[in-house]
Amino acid sequence: MNAKGFTLIELVTIIIILGIMSVLALPRFINLSQDAHDSVARSTFASFSSAVDLYHNCWSVNGGQGYVKNLACFGEGDIDSTVTGFPLGKDTEANSNGGKQLNGSYCADLWYGLLDNDFTLAMHTDASFTAGNDIIYWYAGAEVANPGTYCYYNYISDNTAKGQENWQLRYFPGTGKTEIRKATLG
Repeated sequence: MNAKGFTLIELVTIIIILGIMSVLALPRFINLSQDAHDSVARSTFASFSSAVDLYHNCWSVNGGQGYVKNLACFGEGDIDSTVTGFPLGKDTEANSNGGKQLNGSYCADLWYGLLDNDFTLAMHTDASFTAGNDIIYWYAGAEVANPGTYCYYNYISDNTAKGQENWQLRYFPGTGKTEIRKATLG
């Protein structure tokens, strides 16, 4: 008899081989999603860092002396500078002590003023750790001259659970320094 097809043993062998291959390959595909999130966070934060440098260059070219309200040569011209010429926020005249004081709302202003993206920002509160929020922001310190004063932005789009390690950007408006690192928010 000239039968065409596979025997039961051949079919079972093929199924076992496919099962082993899928078990070995699955972790690689699962990590691709996290790799994509990591790349988005790092590239967005790098864009922020570049925008800070461009802003400071604009400030320098225009005379580079002290606090400037609405630096016209950058973006929409509505971001004020610190006394050292780095971006501080919008409408800072009343609350920044002449470009010497940082507050939380300025951090949101900076994000939207320096970048053109569709991320959803949320102020750092317990309620912020929800789906739909991409970045949690706030600030530490107050006096721009203090090296411990900075805005922070945590990318939570990949994991919105509180207490998880996420990519973080720290921006120090007194020096223009930016740090991109992993951090955990509580």
